[in-house]
Amino acid sequence: MPEFITKMDFIPVSTDFIEKKMLNANGAYVKVYLYALNLAYKGISEDNSEIAKKLNLLESDVVNAFEYWSKEEILTVNNDCIYFGGNTSSSRKINQNTSRSKINQNIKNKDTQKKSPENIAYLMMDNKILADLCSLAQEILGKTLNNSDLETLYWFYDELGFSPEVIIMLLEYCVSKEKRNMKYIEKVAIGWHENGITTMDAVDNYIKEEKEKSGYFYSLRKLFGITDRNLSKSEELYLKTWHNEYGMNEEMVALAYEYCILSTNKLSFPYINSIIKDWHEKGIKTISEAEKDHEDFKEKNKKFNERDLNVYNNDVNYDEIEKIMHEKYDN
Repeated sequence: MPEFITKMDFIPVSTDFIEKKMLNANGAYVKVYLYALNLAYKGISEDNSEIAKKLNLLESDVVNAFEYWSKEEILTVNNDCIYFGGNTSSSRKINQNTSRSKINQNIKNKDTQKKSPENIAYLMMDNKILADLCSLAQEILGKTLNNSDLETLYWFYDELGFSPEVIIMLLEYCVSKEKRNMKYIEKVAIGWHENGITTMDAVDNYIKEEKEKSGYFYSLRKLFGITDRNLSKSEELYLKTWHNEYGMNEEMVALAYEYCILSTNKLSFPYINSIIKDWHEKGIKTISEAEKDHEDFKEKNKKFNERDLNVYNNDVNYDEIEKIMHEKYDN
């Protein structure tokens, strides 16, 4: 049975914990932390199953919570003791008399870790959080979950450590891609876990980035004929600058690309950037304004042969700029 020990004679919850640590944490983990801190103050020992029962949680939730707060350096776990208010040992090993498999152990061999259908059904009925999760999952997926679906759903919660909110976001994300098969959802869940996408904020940021890439990024990659590879870091930086800093839509970039091809006969990100940057500095935001600017420029430079006309500063070595950008951001 774990012994809870604190060096403090009161129960403080710091503003740092509330403003930084608590915001991204699973709500169940916060409950466990506060309850355990109270036990430490009173000098009471309780094992994980007792804590889980009183908080209406699973025992695995309690173990996950102590692991989480230990990694966040909010408390120290040393054998069967949980310390608040300072580290008493450099050891982070957890030994809390639990048979729960570690989250990161054999993630991809999950079939050996799943609970039996009978146990899953009992857990779903006995725990309101899981029962609500099951109901919402059925609504999102538009079907009644079978035993295999329930096992996988519980695995997300118990083994991957996803909160119910993250699981709901996972399901909604997959459905938005018209993917309702649990095998597909499972692959996405494993990918998220491996890449540290396990909190609501992390998922939200990931989804926003995916939308940006599938929209602005995708259309420009198609325009540039880049379909057989990912954008390099320097190329991504250019696109982000055009979109976020200069506020240029796909049509404006397409026009800049057209002028680039007319002048250089090839795709050159630095050259396109010089055009877009010039437009931004002049306050040009529409196709008509850009085309008029281009015609005005040609009118002022009629003395040049059309073949040698470089719309935006032919003296600049854009090949060299491109080489420098690749060396700086892609290595």
